Amino acid sequence: MARYRKIDNKIKKEIKKAYEAGMDLIDISLQYMINYGTLRNLSSKDGWIKGKSKAILQQAFIEDDMSKRVELRDKVITDYRTLHQSNLAYLMELNKSGTKPKVKSYEEALKNRIQATAELYKLGKELFSIQTPSEKIELQLRQIKFEEGKKAIEKRKGIMFMDEDEEE
Repeated sequence: MARYRKIDNKIKKEIKKAYEAGMDLIDISLQYMINYGTLRNLSSKDGWIKGKSKAILQQAFIEDDMSKRVELRDKVITDYRTLHQSNLAYLMELNKSGTKPKVKSYEEALKNRIQATAELYKLGKELFSIQTPSEKIELQLRQIKFEEGKKAIEKRKGIMFMDEDEEE
């Protein structure tokens, strides 16, 4: 009677890690010299999910990138607020005193500065994803969908993220 050799737990962990990182079972079977059917049965029995750790790692990169973008966006918004408040304070000071700049070029410089601020804000809105309230709600809905998908992966249900086009 032929006995099958048992797979060491240490090797099982390595195989599982490689499979969850996205490696194919055929490649793993060739690397570790273990029958493909055995690996398939083992992965099915233990509920391994191919590419699971790869998706989690990609998600960590995305979250890190998002947090950096949020910090940068908040800094840009604060800078525009400060710039707007300084222009507004200067205009209010002129209105209170009831004086106009004596030199016409000062008045034109102020108008140019306000117009430039408005144009830069429009550009900054595109570059730094400064959003309107409806755009913020749409982003929050996407984040909720993402979190649900992430929880499903962690629970080993095997549900992968779907694009919005596939969802409908």
